[in-house]
Amino acid sequence: MTKHYNTFEQGSTWVRADFHLHTRKDAEFIYDDEENQFVSLYVNKLKEMKIQVGVITNHNKFDCGEFQALRKKASKDEVFLLPGVELSIGDGSNGIHTLVVFSDEWISKGADYVNPFLTAYFSGKAPNEYERENGRGQHNILQTIKILEGYNKDFFLIFAHVEQSSGLWCELKCGRMSELGKNELFGKYVMGFQKVRTFDSVGKTCNKKKVEEWLQNNYPAEVEGSDCKAIDEIGKGDPCFIKIGDFSFEAVKFALMDFSDRVSKEVKPYEHSYIKSMSFEGGLLDKQEVHFSPELNTLIGIRGSGKSAIIESLRYALDVSFGEKAQDKKYKNELIPFTLRSGGKIIVKAIDRHGMTYEIRRILNQQPEVFIDNILQPGISIRETVINRPVYFGQKDLSSSGEGFEKDLVEKLVGEKLNEIRLRIDSQKQKVKDTANNLLRMTDLEEKIKENEDKRRDAEYKLNIFKKYGIEEKLQKQLDFDQDERMLRQSAKILKKYVTGMVTVITENEDEVKNQVLYKSKQNDIFFESYLGIYKEMINILEENKVLIEKGKVGMKQLESQTAEFIKIKAGLKEEFASMERKLTEDLKAVGAQSVHTEEFKQVVQALEMTKRILEELVKQKSRETQLKNDFLIALSQLDNLCHEEFQMAEKLLEKVNENHSSLKIKIEYKGDKDGFLQLMKSSFKGSGIRENVFEQITWNYADFGAIYRSMIEEKEDGRIKSPAFIEYFNKNLSDLVSYQVSNRYIIEYQGRELKNHSLGQRASALILFVLSQGENDVIIIDQPEDDLDNQTIYQDVIKLIRKIKWKTQFIFATHNPNIPVLGDAEQIFACSYSEDKVSIISGSIDSEAIQQSIVNIMEGGREAINRRKEIYALWTQQN
Repeated sequence: MTKHYNTFEQGSTWVRADFHLHTRKDAEFIYDDEENQFVSLYVNKLKEMKIQVGVITNHNKFDCGEFQALRKKASKDEVFLLPGVELSIGDGSNGIHTLVVFSDEWISKGADYVNPFLTAYFSGKAPNEYERENGRGQHNILQTIKILEGYNKDFFLIFAHVEQSSGLWCELKCGRMSELGKNELFGKYVMGFQKVRTFDSVGKTCNKKKVEEWLQNNYPAEVEGSDCKAIDEIGKGDPCFIKIGDFSFEAVKFALMDFSDRVSKEVKPYEHSYIKSMSFEGGLLDKQEVHFSPELNTLIGIRGSGKSAIIESLRYALDVSFGEKAQDKKYKNELIPFTLRSGGKIIVKAIDRHGMTYEIRRILNQQPEVFIDNILQPGISIRETVINRPVYFGQKDLSSSGEGFEKDLVEKLVGEKLNEIRLRIDSQKQKVKDTANNLLRMTDLEEKIKENEDKRRDAEYKLNIFKKYGIEEKLQKQLDFDQDERMLRQSAKILKKYVTGMVTVITENEDEVKNQVLYKSKQNDIFFESYLGIYKEMINILEENKVLIEKGKVGMKQLESQTAEFIKIKAGLKEEFASMERKLTEDLKAVGAQSVHTEEFKQVVQALEMTKRILEELVKQKSRETQLKNDFLIALSQLDNLCHEEFQMAEKLLEKVNENHSSLKIKIEYKGDKDGFLQLMKSSFKGSGIRENVFEQITWNYADFGAIYRSMIEEKEDGRIKSPAFIEYFNKNLSDLVSYQVSNRYIIEYQGRELKNHSLGQRASALILFVLSQGENDVIIIDQPEDDLDNQTIYQDVIKLIRKIKWKTQFIFATHNPNIPVLGDAEQIFACSYSEDKVSIISGSIDSEAIQQSIVNIMEGGREAINRRKEIYALWTQQN
C-alpha cells in the first residue's frame, strides 16, 4: 500500500532537492559530535533547510547501513533520500566527478548491488585507494554507463560542478562533447548538470551557450547540490526545486526528464484564486474529502463512476450557473439531489488571489454561505471576492452552438464584469416604467376633465332648481356649518400626516446620524476632531426638532379640542336645523313641490364641492403633461446611454478576449437581436390584426421600442406605426415595451467564417482553445472537454496550452481521455468508482503508482491492451 504523505495532499508540488550530499562516511566529511546523534542531526539540518529530496553521494563509496538509517529517520519527516555515489570517471585530465543516482532495486530486500558495482569498477584497487575525492576509475563516460546498464537496474547520472576542476565542461574538449551529444546512451541516462553558472562568458572554453550547441536535444536539467563536507554546510549555495507527486526514484527521474516544467531555481507563488478542497456530509460522497491542486486536476473513471457528480457538486457549491444554453439541464439538475440526498451538504475551501482562506458551505436547496475562520460573512460574492470568475462547461456544452450559444459563451467569459452597469440599467428601466405609467395616466385626463365638467354642470343645474324655491338661502346656515366641519376634519388629517412623517424620519435615521461621531481616523485625527465638532453641533440643532414635534403634538390636541367644541356647538343647533327643514318641507308642499327634498339638496351641494376640487386637481395635472413627456423622454435617453455604455464595455472586453486568440474572434452588434425584438412585438400586439410582415419591417427599421415611440410623437409620417390599431396596442403595453432592452448580438467567427458553419469537431476545438487561452478565469471546470475532439487536437493544441498556463489557472476536468492526465502531467488525479450507492475516490498525482495503475486499467483497457498496442505500433513503425 502506498504511504500517504501530507506533502502531496494536493498532488504534485514543488520541493527543494539537493543532488549532491555527503555524509560522515565520506573521507572529506568532518563530524565531531556523538556518533549516535549523527542521523538525527543530519536529518534535522535537511528539515531546517527545507530540503525534501536528497541524494547521498559519497566519493566512490556507498555505506548501505548508514543510508538505510538516514532514509528511515528522514522518511518520518517527509524527507526522501536516494542512494547514490560521486563516481570519479576516468575521463579528461583529472577525471570527471559524476553523481550516479540508483533506483531502490539496487538496495531492496536486504540486497546491496552498489558496492559490488564499485568493487568491479575499481578492479585492482583497494577501497582505501579509491574511496576518496581523487580516487579515479579507468573507464570513460560511455563505458561507465554500459557497466551500470549490465546490472539491469535503473539509474541516472548528474555531472557534478561541471565548470570546476574535475567537472565535465572543464575536462572535455568541444569535439568530445559533440560526440557525447549524439550518443544515445548519453541522452538516455544523463539527467542533469550541477552548478551551471556561466552562460556566454568570453574566454571560457565551455559555457552554457556552447554546451547547448554541442549537445542539442541532449542538454539535460540544471540542478544544484550543496556538496557538503559538514552538517552545517547542508543546503549551502543556490537552491534547486523539482515538482514531484510522490517520493520515489521514478518521480525524481521523470521530473529531471521533464525539466522545462518540473525543475526550477525558484518557486513562483500562485497568484490566482483556486479551490483547495471539497468535502461532503451525507449522500453518495458522505465523509469524502477531495483535495485539489491549484493547477491541473482530472477526474477519471468509467461511465457512471461519479465524475460528473463531483463536477456538478462543485459547480453547485460555487453557485455557478449552467448558462442559458447548457445541454441536458434536466440530467444535471437531477444529479445534485441524487448525489447529496436530503440534507446533504458540500463544504468547499478556497484561496483568493491574496492568499486568504474561505469556506463555502451549501446545503441542498439552500443558498451557499461564506465563512472566514468559521464566522459567517454575509454579502461576500463567491465569484468575485473568493474565486475570480470561475467558468463552467458541462458535457457537450462546448460543442453546442444552437440559438443563443454565442451570448451564453460571452456571458461566461465576461458577463460578471458587466454586473455594475447592468444594475444601473435595471434601475433605469424601472424609472422608464414609472414615467411611462405617469404619462399613461395623462392620456385619459381630457376624458376625466370632460366627465367631471358634466358632473359639475349637472349639479349646478340641480342647484338652480333648488334656488328657485329658496332652499339654498333657507339652509345656508346649516350648509356653512357642514362645510366648516369638513374643513376642520381635513386640516386635522393633513397636519397629523405631517407630524407623523417627521416622527418617522427621526426614528429611522437618528441612530445612524449619532453613530457617526464614533468614527476614529487613523491618519487625520486633528482634522476629524474639528469636523466632528461641527457635526455634533448639527446633531444638537436637529435635537431641537424633537422638542418642536412635542410642542406640535400639544398643539394638535388643542386643535382636536377646538374641533370637538365646534361639533358640540353644531350639535346644539340640531333642533334649530331640524325645525328649519320641517318648515321648508311644509312651504314646498304649499307651492306644490312635494318632490323636492332638502336631503337631496345637501347631497348635490356636497357633490358640486367635490367635483370642483377634482377638476382643480385634474387641471393641475394637465398643466404637468408637457413636463411628464419631457421626463419620459429624458428617462428613455438615459436608458439608451446606459445600454450603449454596456455595449462599449462589452466591446472593449471582447477586444481583450480576442487578443489572446488569432483564429477565433467574437464580434458584437449593438442591439442586434432582431429576433428577440420581433417576438416581443408579435406577442404584445396579438389580436391587433396587424400583419406579421409589418412587424418585421418595423423591427428592421427601428432600433427598439423607444425609437418607435419618438417617431410616433414626431410629425414624420410612418403609417405602419401611426395606425389606430398600432397606437392602441402600443399604449396599452407602453411601460413594458419601452423598458425592454433589445439585446446585443454576438457573432463568433473561426478562420473568417461564422462558427456555426464549421463542423462539430472544429467548433469544439476552436471553443475550448479560446476558453483556455483567456487568462481571465482563475478556475476552469469542464466535464469531458474531449467530447467531439480528436486526439491530435487534444495533444497538439489543448494539452500543450494547458501545460503552458496551468501554473496561473486551476483546471478541474472530468475525462475519459488518457492524454489529458498523462500528457498534461496532471498534478492531481481522482480515480472514481461507484458501487453500493457510494462513490469512492482514490487521489494522487501522475507520479503515484496507484494512480498510474488506475489510468492503465480505466483508460487504456489494462496492461495487456497497452502491451498489445505497443507491439502493433512497433510493427507499423518498422513497416513504414
